[in-house]
Amino acid sequence: MKTQQLEIKLSNKTEEDIKKARRKSTQAGDDLMRGVDLYSQAQSKWFEEMVTTTLELERLEVERVEMIQQHLCQYTQLRHKTDVFNQSTVEPVDQLLQKVNLAKDRELWVREHKMGNICPVDMEI
Repeated sequence: MKTQQLEIKLSNKTEEDIKKARRKSTQAGDDLMRGVDLYSQAQSKWFEEMVTTTLELERLEVERVEMIQQHLCQYTQLRHKTDVFNQSTVEPVDQLLQKVNLAKDRELWVREHKMGNICPVDMEI
């Protein structure tokens, strides 16, 4: 009889342990899904901010190059007007300034600095 009672106790304890393990497993699964959702939201926000920032930086770089080009063109024009004798030295600079290509300049910079070789991808979980 004592053996039967001990077996019943062990059986009940085993069932309780199984229920506890299932609850812990379910809780861990829920925590994992919350973590994955938070990660996905953070990744999405980061990607959106990265794209916005990159576009803004590109716009600022275009403005910077255009401003430098305009200032140098103004300088060469002033040199043409004021220094008639040395126009031959300013002429090559003026010609090079006219050939500035903003898109090609950015492309060359990206290629030289190894930017844009690997695009970020979504991580599959």
